[in-house]
Amino acid sequence: MKIFIAEPTGISVETYREALGDHEIHELDTRGMSDAELITAIGDAEILVLTNRPVSAGVIEALPGLKMISVAFAGIDHLDAKAIVQREIKVNNAAGYANTAVAELVFGYMLALSRRLLENAQQIHQGVGTNTGHELKGKTLGIVGYGAIGQEVARLAEAFGMEPLIYSRSGSASLETLFRSSDFISLHLPLNESTRHLIGAELFSVMKPSACLINAARGPIIKEADLIHALRNKQLSAAAIDVFDMEPPLPADYPLLQEANVLATPHIGFNTAEALKTKGELALRNVVQFIQECSSR
Repeated sequence: MKIFIAEPTGISVETYREALGDHEIHELDTRGMSDAELITAIGDAEILVLTNRPVSAGVIEALPGLKMISVAFAGIDHLDAKAIVQREIKVNNAAGYANTAVAELVFGYMLALSRRLLENAQQIHQGVGTNTGHELKGKTLGIVGYGAIGQEVARLAEAFGMEPLIYSRSGSASLETLFRSSDFISLHLPLNESTRHLIGAELFSVMKPSACLINAARGPIIKEADLIHALRNKQLSAAAIDVFDMEPPLPADYPLLQEANVLATPHIGFNTAEALKTKGELALRNVVQFIQECSSR
């Protein structure tokens, strides 16, 4: 089969060649290419390997030989789902590769916000006294979404002596109850039509003014304009945001970056050396399994 690696995946093309033997393998970093350039580059590839580069319906329709997409990433909302279904293209992702990385980042945010680390780090250089913070122990952590990452966050919360409060499809708490009761709220939902802008003004209005919101899931789950309004009106204390309505880098005038009580990072939740290696290995494993399945038919 002809395999095209369209983005860095965390492992080398030589590893693909060792694992796949005589199959034809090409690698080119297509980030920044237009759809037309991508189509020309991929040509008659049967398997496409990528991370989070968007793949439009136009690209999928222009690649008649494409049989499988292996995504070295957890989400697949950057692929045109309708076109994939119509073409019956197999899609596998690297589910679970960043569970630990994202869960640990959530606690990094909570520690930074509760102990006012950024303020204290800045003020020591100015000869200013310390800012009093809070402990995590005994606080309620609302976890919105209880997949693998949400479960890992809950496990760490118990180690910190926090009280997890869970919202999920099988759920123990309603969203309103969770937002009303939690000292910290961490979002761990996939992005789909039912979750887009799920978190907005109505929920912000019931939060504790001392509470903090964390989003290391998908940006559009939150209605950003409502979050900005809530922050300015002290309906919550602060927010730690790793994902936005667009993928970083963000423009300097991006509205959420103008808010002093926002700790913003450029989508680093998945970005550990360990997670990057794992996602590459999972993407390759999915390719190997697909080829084996095709050979056995």
